[in-house]
Amino acid sequence: TVESIPDERPGDLYVALKKFKTYSDGLDPMIQKLLNDASCLPLEYYHYFGLKIEEFFPDPEMLKLALKIYGKGDSCILDNKQANSKYGQAVRFRLALLSILDHNCKQAEETFSKLSKQNLSDYTTRAFYWTARCARLESKKEEFVTFFDKLFKSNPLGFHTLSIAKGESVLVEHLGKPVDPLIVPRTETQPQFNVWISVLEDLDLMGQHEAVRRMFAPIKHSADFLNNFEPGVRLYLSTFAYRAHDRLSLFRILDSVFRTQSEYVVDSTMKLFYPLEQLDVILANSSRINPFLIAALIRQESAFQPEAKSGVGAMGLMQLMPATARLVDRKVKKAQLMKPEVNIRVGVLYFQSLVDRFQGDVELALAAYNAGPEAVDHWIKRYPMTNKMLFLDLIPYAETRNYVTLIGRNYFWYSQLYMDSVKPVAPTDPQAPSVPEKRVPAVFNALKQSETD
Repeated sequence: TVESIPDERPGDLYVALKKFKTYSDGLDPMIQKLLNDASCLPLEYYHYFGLKIEEFFPDPEMLKLALKIYGKGDSCILDNKQANSKYGQAVRFRLALLSILDHNCKQAEETFSKLSKQNLSDYTTRAFYWTARCARLESKKEEFVTFFDKLFKSNPLGFHTLSIAKGESVLVEHLGKPVDPLIVPRTETQPQFNVWISVLEDLDLMGQHEAVRRMFAPIKHSADFLNNFEPGVRLYLSTFAYRAHDRLSLFRILDSVFRTQSEYVVDSTMKLFYPLEQLDVILANSSRINPFLIAALIRQESAFQPEAKSGVGAMGLMQLMPATARLVDRKVKKAQLMKPEVNIRVGVLYFQSLVDRFQGDVELALAAYNAGPEAVDHWIKRYPMTNKMLFLDLIPYAETRNYVTLIGRNYFWYSQLYMDSVKPVAPTDPQAPSVPEKRVPAVFNALKQSETD
């Protein structure tokens, strides 16, 4: 029975469901109880049972069943607390996306409307994107403009915004303007935080960078902390994060500014947000890969910090696992992965092997770099489609979903910011690294086509 599956900790249900390799293994009685019971179970059940049924896609009967499970979960969301919970958001997100897959824009729009009203939702950008896309497909011009405007205002630099605009952005024209945004040293709306800012100033003046990084702990722990400050004050805070070499805080601060103040998207701020380091090393190892794509990947993996280490053991600029590195180069030693020239050389070779494995599909290669190629193989079988954006948003791993779209976003802006600073390579030298022409990055080619699917 459903009650016999342990639920002491989040994820236990997922672990228990792993033993079911096919639907006929005994899932049906539990699914029927889940759907037919008048009472509601914890939202975790609808989330994990729905994901389990998705493993048996593309069977159309399994699609119908998953829609019923997520639909029941949606009906069991009784208040805003449940709606904003991890599982409440996930249930509605899957229901809406699978409705798109089922060519049911009406159901998708209704569900995405609920998601877009949840200010704490991780899925707001996607909710605006898909609602706008449905409006476009249904020739609802006013509704499309409304939701495109909401999408732009919520995430002006984002992958989904660029995609629906077919790889273009009105913000590009801001980049060449010699304008510095207004920086404000004190907050008027939350004056109690001015003492905190004063301490930051003193620590920065004394060169106490480690102490400054510790002072930024609230920013790392909660994105809402930045809501206490006006945009100009946030830009002032970003200067301390920059001098303290605290890239994570710097990126979070600037992201919070750009999301509400697109007029602050100018050369000076964007080059802080998209630093370009180790360019010579990247170019020397990118004969077959667009160098700005490698820069975009490094920014996402390590924020260009050569000494970066993850909790699972990934190392260096491209966050390579030692075992993965040795598959590429048996002679490479673990300690060498902290050297930029070694890490980038091995990382680019590994990423290129993934691009080759997936026949030149950059998005799939990025997903495989994060989640592993075997996982991507499963997703390709599960969600066979030409609509690349729908495929990417259906990826079950939230980390991988966001990883691919963030790198796609990074790639676009690196191309716009630095193309003119990279000198073209003489075509007569076959050994020289190639530099991409100034054009919409190839990562968006498939997305242009998917808009009409």
